Amino acid sequence: MERQAGIKKGILILFGLGLILMLLLACTSGEGQVTGAVQQNNSQPVQAPEVSPANNAMLELAERQVRALGASAAFDGPMAARQGITVSGRGEASAAADLAILNLGVQTLADTVAEAREQAAAAMGRVFDVLKAKNIEDRDIQTSHFNINPRYTSREVTRCPGALDTAVRQIAPAMEPSLAPSAEFGRGISLEPGVAIARSQEKPECFKERERVIIGYEVSNQLTVKLRDLDEAGSVIDEVTAAGGDLIRFNGINFTIDDTDALQDQARAAAIGDMMDKANQVASLTGVELGKLINISETGGQPRVAFESLERVAFAASAKSAPTQIMGGELEVTVTVQALYAIN
Repeated sequence: MERQAGIKKGILILFGLGLILMLLLACTSGEGQVTGAVQQNNSQPVQAPEVSPANNAMLELAERQVRALGASAAFDGPMAARQGITVSGRGEASAAADLAILNLGVQTLADTVAEAREQAAAAMGRVFDVLKAKNIEDRDIQTSHFNINPRYTSREVTRCPGALDTAVRQIAPAMEPSLAPSAEFGRGISLEPGVAIARSQEKPECFKERERVIIGYEVSNQLTVKLRDLDEAGSVIDEVTAAGGDLIRFNGINFTIDDTDALQDQARAAAIGDMMDKANQVASLTGVELGKLINISETGGQPRVAFESLERVAFAASAKSAPTQIMGGELEVTVTVQALYAIN
């Protein structure tokens, strides 16, 4: 539907510009004919009508506008895709991972905020000592998360509200005999001195409900650590686990490539070669001549990051007193290009 709308729009524009050009030509030729008629009435020699320089400029401007709008309509939106060959190419390049990103931290729970914060600070201090001993630079250590939160639980409680009057709470004064209502007025009502006008008070029943109560405070401190020596990844995990003890937390490890420019260049060259081969094949199979390249775009170029969960691996290794084995493996960079060629 969008392509049909674009085609109709282009046709209408060209048709309108053609009408304008015809009107301009008609007006110009009309002026020349009027001048010739006057010359004939005056018995003057008749000469061919001449177009003034202003009319020439108007005609040239109209023609340029027609050509420009026609060209833009030919390559505008959906119409452009119908007047060329659109192909895509894919290129890949791979290399071994040279950077590990470790997500670790400590988590504590205590009765007070001060106690929880102090325990977390002490555990994190021991973790920092391990990282410094492994020659990890400060620029490769970053705090990614720090939070202090209360911890709640729920319990069942029984509530028994005080006595509540179901009608009027104020007690009326005792009535004098002379002020007692007549039999007609108070038929069926028995009043005694000192008795309240309000009805008797009632005590509601007790009920049970659940409520939240604070059982302590939790402190969480998380780090992002870059390991540039992948051979040390396993020992770093083991020593950090020993230093943090039961307070240590691992959120996983990512593997990537620090400098991907060379891989991106290789993948891009492969993608463009694939794209050109496809364009030539499409032109050959369809019996058309491939024209110039009109447009090209690129996507991708970032390595696929490998992820491994360390929660189970690290604690299993700690329990068995066996070293943790970490393998970075190989990563792949993918580049995709899409191009539009004209048809000659």
